[in-house]
Amino acid sequence: MGPTLSALPRQLQPGRLLSQAMRTAPVQAMLGQTVGRAGIPKEVLAHTNFVPVFDSRRTEQALAGSGIAVPDTDSYSRLLWNYWEENLDRSTGRDPANRAALEGRYVVITGASSGIGQVTALKVAQAGGIPVLVARGREKLEALQRTIEMRGGQAHVFPCDLSDLEAIDDLCNRLIEELPSVDYLVNNAGRSIRRSIKLSHDRFHDFERTMQLNYFGAIRLIMGLFPQMRTQKRSHVVNISSIGVQTNPPRFSAYVASKAALDAWSSVVASEVVGDGITFTNIHMPLVKTPMIAPTKIYDKFPTISPGQAADVVIKALVEKPHELNTMLGNAGAVAHTVAPKASFRMLNMAYHVFPDSAAARGDQAEGGKRESEQIMLARLFKGVHW
Repeated sequence: MGPTLSALPRQLQPGRLLSQAMRTAPVQAMLGQTVGRAGIPKEVLAHTNFVPVFDSRRTEQALAGSGIAVPDTDSYSRLLWNYWEENLDRSTGRDPANRAALEGRYVVITGASSGIGQVTALKVAQAGGIPVLVARGREKLEALQRTIEMRGGQAHVFPCDLSDLEAIDDLCNRLIEELPSVDYLVNNAGRSIRRSIKLSHDRFHDFERTMQLNYFGAIRLIMGLFPQMRTQKRSHVVNISSIGVQTNPPRFSAYVASKAALDAWSSVVASEVVGDGITFTNIHMPLVKTPMIAPTKIYDKFPTISPGQAADVVIKALVEKPHELNTMLGNAGAVAHTVAPKASFRMLNMAYHVFPDSAAARGDQAEGGKRESEQIMLARLFKGVHW
């Protein structure tokens, strides 16, 4: 039997030989033309055989007697990941296609003060675009503007209550007067309501509020910007819709209906304005960990995508301009409702009983009966669906 790897001289061990080979000029040149073009620094490949070790014993020893404990990884890992996506990940700006599509372009983003809109603005600026930040709160928008400018980008702030149709008219006039162009519009601002129909008979205003912001506000903004877009002959509108439009989850009749209305309106109007150089993309977004879903506590244990992952989908829509962007599960749900509607309704009715109305939806403080194991199982099976 030959010698084991550990018995070989150190300079002849495979890991060391690979590391030496990676440093040679021919290999470095080859890597620069391959992985380098994908935005991966070639220097990191020499370290791919490193084995990470995560150990808190020394930290725990240092903290002994202080009353301070090492937190569970799950309690902060998402925060670290989100911070990396929003502040350290530079892949969007390094992509040549992103820069070609967005550099120097004005991108109006509604709901830009938090969540998907905020991270989308950061990624647009990273690619050389000029985000135009729209939301109700001026302070949050100006804080985001300062962040973008500190990173070498540009941004404009236009506070507006998008549930006020007259305010939207004023916003459109200001955008047309103060900006040289409106190249992209991202309709991201939205309102979600989770409440069963049996608890909604005396709450017709739930349907009015969701339609006011998610539908009427969005099309008022689009129509107000149409004159400017027609003169440019190259504008694109991205609507943040929902996977719920394809899967029809129970308790979201108000929310899903408002998103479906915007989908249908955009699909009809797209055929009328395509000759004017105006195009649309509807994104049927899965469940995203944003402030909008925070009041629904059952989502705390659900598999969700991060705002950064959602923003990457928005960037894809801005750059590639497809008619719609869907998930595989969303497409499967749409097909199931077409070919087997009765079976689909039975499945959804089971979910309706597994996921009860929240205490807030019922108007009381006590939580209802919990079936947590079933909830988590269904949430993981139908990842991304609002339940």
